[in-house]
Amino acid sequence: MYKHITVMVVVACLTTLAHAGGQDSQQQMRFKDLDQNNNGYISQYEARDKHRVFYYYPKADKNSDGHLDMSEFSAFEVEVPDYGEK
Repeated sequence: MYKHITVMVVVACLTTLAHAGGQDSQQQMRFKDLDQNNNGYISQYEARDKHRVFYYYPKADKNSDGHLDMSEFSAFEVEVPDYGEK
């Protein structure tokens, strides 16, 4: 009985980790797609074709340095999760 429960818990944990890893991978792909010059940042100019990223850019640029790094982009996606749909 305990073996079955243990197996079920392990499978549930692995499934959750795989799903979370997939989201990170997709987020990194979106970041790389926007980072057209591959410098590790998204400029407002690079975001011009993505309406929601462009619109929320000043709010997403938490440190107001003129570009989004991966952590700012990640936070933006949490705040505005459907940006890619517009």
